[in-house]
Amino acid sequence: MRNQLRPVLAALLALVFPGLGHLALRRWGRALLWHLTIVGGGVALFALYDVEPVDPLADPAALTAAVPTDVTLPIVLLSALSALDAYLVGRADAAERDRAEAAAEAMRRRAASGDDGPGGDQSPPPAAATGEDGETTEVSCPNCGKEVDADLDFCHWCTEPLPWAESDAR
Repeated sequence: MRNQLRPVLAALLALVFPGLGHLALRRWGRALLWHLTIVGGGVALFALYDVEPVDPLADPAALTAAVPTDVTLPIVLLSALSALDAYLVGRADAAERDRAEAAAEAMRRRAASGDDGPGGDQSPPPAAATGEDGETTEVSCPNCGKEVDADLDFCHWCTEPLPWAESDAR
């Protein structure tokens, strides 16, 4: 449930403040890039169209009249694209997290069953699907026992779907 709400929260935060949604996802570079793009673009557009500063608290109606559509529309469009990007990055992170959990569960089940793989030879101990620093490592196929890349959805040796591929189909 938490993995499903995180992309939506990131998108809403990106709409509230440029880059905040990406900060919530711990994507520091993207957060800085989106923030600088939206704020820098807004400052450039305000300078280009020579928009006079207006106090929105004194007269809110003057704010909408003082800012031309040629300035407002690109800023709103960039903010919407930032929110969409935050949502998509959040979904990709959630799918990767689900894939890593499914791989770890498959490896635990295989280790608990004591299956030696085909031919009775001992396959190397399975490694974690992803480390804390995000590096991808090799995992063992639950069917044939050979090492496969954790990013794949099928074993390239026996062509059987891997357990974490089923979690992406949801």
